[in-house]
Amino acid sequence: MSTNKLDLVYEKWKSSLHEKPKKMEFVSSNFDELFDELNSAGATFEEAHAYLQPAIKVHLPSAGAARATWKLVKNNPANYDLPEKEFIDRWHKDIADKATNSFYHIYPLPEDDEDKEPKVYGNMSAKEYKLQRRHADSYPILDIEELEQDLLSDAYNPVEDILGEDDDGESN
Repeated sequence: MSTNKLDLVYEKWKSSLHEKPKKMEFVSSNFDELFDELNSAGATFEEAHAYLQPAIKVHLPSAGAARATWKLVKNNPANYDLPEKEFIDRWHKDIADKATNSFYHIYPLPEDDEDKEPKVYGNMSAKEYKLQRRHADSYPILDIEELEQDLLSDAYNPVEDILGEDDDGESN
């Protein structure tokens, strides 16, 4: 897809954003509109994803607007113990989360075509099963019969087994 066409869609959305409400209940619809337009223009997942961070940045409130909003809501009981920076950071995170949700609603994650093998071992392919077995086999195997014999013959001393011996050959 031509990036000029996508840039035009983004710039058009960006300029129209000044006229749109930016209250929290409208944030998702603002981003939905951008990603719908990019999708209609034929943007691929990767091409549209390149516009996600710049779009978030454009939608964030200015420092002055954020400070003014903080002054209005700081006496609200929900924000009473919240410092200004934390309030603004949470506001920015909420906008970023809504933008990300809108993006993935329009552009679902591409399927991972890496493992096309049939799932035969408890929803695992043969390759995944072999990797899991290799990991499981790397653990030492406990010989129960040998342990029972050591316990019965009083040859097993758990303190010595755990702590080992000193450099002098004495038990700790």
